[in-house]
Amino acid sequence: MFSIIIKGGSPIYEQLCGRITELISTGVMQKDEKLPAVREVAKQLGVNPNTVQKAYTILEQRGLIYSVPAKGSYVSSSEEGIISMRKGAMKRFTDSVINAINCGIEKQALIEAVETL
Repeated sequence: MFSIIIKGGSPIYEQLCGRITELISTGVMQKDEKLPAVREVAKQLGVNPNTVQKAYTILEQRGLIYSVPAKGSYVSSSEEGIISMRKGAMKRFTDSVINAINCGIEKQALIEAVETL
């Protein structure tokens, strides 16, 4: 379910956070859907369970998931976490576009770059 790059790239817990966030924000993972157990994900990816737990903790702090003691972690039924993540993404996008314009990149080149994505 989750794919990460063990060697190089960003830290494993960040990759895991990013992948789960993507699955939640695109609707692949539904509200109140149970996430795989920490040990299960750790075994599947070949990483330390503490790494997976760190990712789950961060996602919970962001309001994207919630935990039920002795039951596991679930996708939050609240839209607040997703809305907050989208606002942050738009802010970073806007900052990047402003930076690109300041570097002399033409509007059409920016449009083409977005369309390519």
